[in-house]
Amino acid sequence: MIDLHSHVLPGLDDGPESLDGSLELARAAVAAGTRVMAATPHVGLRYPVRPAELAGELAHLREAVARAQIPLDVTGGGELAPSAAADLSVEDLRAIALGAGSCILLECPFVRVGGLMTALVTHLQHHGFRVLLAHPERSPEFLPDPAALAALVAAGAYVQITAASLTGGFGRTARRYSLALLDAGLVASVASDAHDAVVRPPTVLTIVDEVVRSRGLAPATTRFLTDSAPHALLTDSPVPAAPASARRARWTWRR
Repeated sequence: MIDLHSHVLPGLDDGPESLDGSLELARAAVAAGTRVMAATPHVGLRYPVRPAELAGELAHLREAVARAQIPLDVTGGGELAPSAAADLSVEDLRAIALGAGSCILLECPFVRVGGLMTALVTHLQHHGFRVLLAHPERSPEFLPDPAALAALVAAGAYVQITAASLTGGFGRTARRYSLALLDAGLVASVASDAHDAVVRPPTVLTIVDEVVRSRGLAPATTRFLTDSAPHALLTDSPVPAAPASARRARWTWRR
């Protein structure tokens, strides 16, 4: 299991306040079947996260994880807020790319922003970055306008949904939207968006496995969503095609 979205770095945003909390989260991730976890702190106006300093913060956590003998590979990244995306230099963008590659985790906003997301995806792609859209199933920008999300996917962006959305952890609407995306084969990654070991834990694999079975999706979908597609995004490799759904559902959504 490769988790491309977590707030495991301590003391930077709304993730763990201390190193001990980060290590608890790391242990919980391993117990849940995760072997690689991207540390993706919020990068925007709300928290004073400086992209140039993230490599040092990551190195400290990796050393602590190794000392604690936790078998988890913590790699770098950042969750880029739309409000900051156009203002960062290319150097800063590289500093928050997943695994030091070329994929940017772009946060989907919790307010309507008009055509901003399309403009930002185009901007990032123009500078040579892939774009992975974080939790669109929770975004007022895409919930009433699924065609806008489908258009971004058609333009080369990738969709990541949060595992807890599939269980109703963020409400019925987010759950239904997530399931519709899965049925249509539009999701490239399911991640934890973990903030701690208990309240917002790093549980993904068991949730995806259960949903894949209950929705009648191809069994290979679990590996695609939790390993092969995330690995490709992390390593700048070609992203494989999503397994054909047993239901062969079309992308339909009614709120």
